[in-house]
Amino acid sequence: MRIKGLLLDVEGVLVADKRYQAVLGAVEFIARLRAQQIPFRLITNNTTDPRPALVEKLNRAGYDFTAAEVHTCTAAAVTHLQTHGARSCLVLGGESLRGIFVEAGFSVLESSEVDAVVVGLDTQLTFDRLRIACDAVSRRGAAFLALHRNRVYTDADGCNAPSVGAIAEAIRYATQTDPVVIGKPSPTYFQQALDEIDTAPEEVMVVSDDPFSDLAGAKRMGMKAAFVLSGKYPDTNGLEDIPPAERPDLVAPRIGDLLSCGNITLG
Repeated sequence: MRIKGLLLDVEGVLVADKRYQAVLGAVEFIARLRAQQIPFRLITNNTTDPRPALVEKLNRAGYDFTAAEVHTCTAAAVTHLQTHGARSCLVLGGESLRGIFVEAGFSVLESSEVDAVVVGLDTQLTFDRLRIACDAVSRRGAAFLALHRNRVYTDADGCNAPSVGAIAEAIRYATQTDPVVIGKPSPTYFQQALDEIDTAPEEVMVVSDDPFSDLAGAKRMGMKAAFVLSGKYPDTNGLEDIPPAERPDLVAPRIGDLLSCGNITLG
């Protein structure tokens, strides 16, 4: 299996969870990619950190990434809203996520009278904010964006907690309106990252701790998929429920073990 480029998930792959401690062998794996001049991008559904803060946290963990190497779902959402002429939005998420949209020039309101509802990770979500979001979508006809649809994430206590997909699903069920999914596994999101590394899908491997969303989406686009057990799913239970064509090509304990767990050649 010859791999000429990689798209790498962050949490669960490079760092174990929200504590942002490097996974064993991951820093060395990135150094090997650089030494062999293998193009890569970090593809992250992180909705809690602006890109500069995310890069800073990763580099404190021992990496040497630049902002240009990180492809975020929040940047993709800003572009989407600007392209579609939205001027105001309700953002379900923390202060830093709301700040991203304020900095991009949007009016971020706590009202249903908005052009768009943007759903990120909101650990302080209240019923009232959920009510406002549903009203904006169903009555106002606001655009409904989910920054991703991951079911769970591993929080700073090491627990599996409901992720953005759980919040988006509540709004979808209440409004009977499907969201536009911005981050992984959106084909548009993946294609943007592929364009950045200028590598054909069949020559690229996606590495993630989520076989049900990230990797299934990668397989649908013709990319190779590697499932690592260093994140929210510590075993292979449930893989048999994934359609055969969308299952990972290989499974490894950690990203640093990839080259020894499969017949992979870099470059």
